[in-house]
Amino acid sequence: MNTPIRIVIADDHVLVRQGIRAFLETHADLSIVGEAENGGDAIRLCREKSPEVALVDLVMPGGGIETTRLIREQNPNTQVVLLTSFEDAQQIVQAVRAGALSCLLKDVDADALAEAVRKAARGEAVLHQRVAARLMELLRQENEPGAEMLDSLSQREREVLALIAEGLNNQQIAERLGIGEKTVKTHVSNVLGKLDVTDRTQAAVYAWKSGLKQRPTH
Repeated sequence: MNTPIRIVIADDHVLVRQGIRAFLETHADLSIVGEAENGGDAIRLCREKSPEVALVDLVMPGGGIETTRLIREQNPNTQVVLLTSFEDAQQIVQAVRAGALSCLLKDVDADALAEAVRKAARGEAVLHQRVAARLMELLRQENEPGAEMLDSLSQREREVLALIAEGLNNQQIAERLGIGEKTVKTHVSNVLGKLDVTDRTQAAVYAWKSGLKQRPTH
């Protein structure tokens, strides 16, 4: 039997956490390893438990977006599924850029939630239908990145950017390219500076929008 998918639930409403736990634990392949009522506790739990998936409330003490960013920074192997009661495309975009893999409204069908967790553990994204249209429209309205910024990258920096867009961490990039992890760190820093972005997720979005790397389709 395969090892169950380990899950952390982060929501400031105890009844929501209990409801999610009660349902997901009816599935033998899913295991709740911790609950958090705020961002700080969620980050700590993910650091301690290294779950495959964190279910994170968008609106909770500590902020779902910042919590997502820190979870992904500290635990690259933990995928974040964002749960929200609101169809706020702007916040969803920010959460995706912070590292959230999927976004679901809290009225999602229970079976669909379980399947979204399984997909997240495989690195597959899920967007609630009512959010997807608004999100894509918002992305279309954003300015396309300038080609001159991409042209400023060296060939090696382009390779590093493409691998960032695949979701690889520095160690994985070093292994893929056959170079040292310290060298990768320098390339990543150069890429962020030349593209005028502040983190890896924004760099990945740039790679997708510029056509350097295709956005994952799930």
